[in-house]
Amino acid sequence: MAVSLALQAEAKEQLNYAYGYPANSNIGLAVDAYISGIEERSNGEVAVTGYPMTLLTLSESSAGVRDGLADIGYVLTAYFAAEYPTNLYLHELNLLVNLVEKPTGKEPLAFTGAMVEYTTLKCHECLDEFRSQNQVYTAGGVTPTYSLLCKDTKITKVNELKGKRLRAASAGFVRFAEHFGAQGVSLPVNEVYEALDQGIIDCAMLNAPEITNYSLDEVLTDITIGVPGGLYAATAGANINLDRWKSMDDGSREALLWGGSVITAATTWNYYKDDAVAIEKAKDGGASVHQPEPELIAATREFGRKDLEGVATLFAETYNVPRAQEIVEEFTVILAKWMDLVAGVEDVDALQELYWDEVFSKLDPATYGQ
Repeated sequence: MAVSLALQAEAKEQLNYAYGYPANSNIGLAVDAYISGIEERSNGEVAVTGYPMTLLTLSESSAGVRDGLADIGYVLTAYFAAEYPTNLYLHELNLLVNLVEKPTGKEPLAFTGAMVEYTTLKCHECLDEFRSQNQVYTAGGVTPTYSLLCKDTKITKVNELKGKRLRAASAGFVRFAEHFGAQGVSLPVNEVYEALDQGIIDCAMLNAPEITNYSLDEVLTDITIGVPGGLYAATAGANINLDRWKSMDDGSREALLWGGSVITAATTWNYYKDDAVAIEKAKDGGASVHQPEPELIAATREFGRKDLEGVATLFAETYNVPRAQEIVEEFTVILAKWMDLVAGVEDVDALQELYWDEVFSKLDPATYGQ
């Protein structure tokens, strides 16, 4: 600890990083990799100190980074739909992973690549939205596909969804719930434990590693794999205060972009590798794990097709994303490219190298985000 503090004291740039997750969570471990990666890349000239679940909550993250309460923050853009409509729209395309004809399990790795590439290199609206909030987007991250994590509720058939209260991470998951006669309940992930425990919700539509991150195995009784599917991609994993970004030299900004590739890969890989582990932990805790009936699988895929057909119109007319149809067409092509790119990836280092080579290395630290 003394050596670490000494290195920070000697650093030319010292930044704080607020993230609303436990230090030992998948996100917390990714932040550790981010801090180390930046220190190494900058030869100790840029030092980042992480503040898990203290400096800013998830709901405070956007305004907190905007106003300089934190230099860097883990921002979930779905919590702030009015501020980031185009980034949120890209997230709402997550049901594309349900429609992959020959799934490999690496769909989240590909979706992350497509998200960061499109956001940084193709989507001027996205960057304008971050800039308007006095922030610079430097990292993404995607969860595994979503399942139903339930207490005292077993869901394997279509009609068993009716009337249930389901935690929903964003508008698309609310639409899923309503389509099947359920109620979508918007809750931050850190409130899911209490909501399940107190019967406020019947199930959480959530990725399995959050079982470990938030000790949900203590309250879960039933898990249905692969429903609703989709994933969470509305993640700006290391948004940096724009004023702070402008105050640094190009070398420091380059180190932070390198760190962005590190945390993007680490977040996505940590979730990816822990997906099956978390399910096993829940089983060990007494939860029953269910596969959905074929009719529910088919109905989920059909919902995805119809939702993707309507979501472009919804965002064009309601959320002021006029290029919505053009964006989905471009993004679909990029996602297909990334499915090929990640096929041979077998560890986090290879994933980070891929994200750096294909995206982050192409950002000019002298001009990016300004």
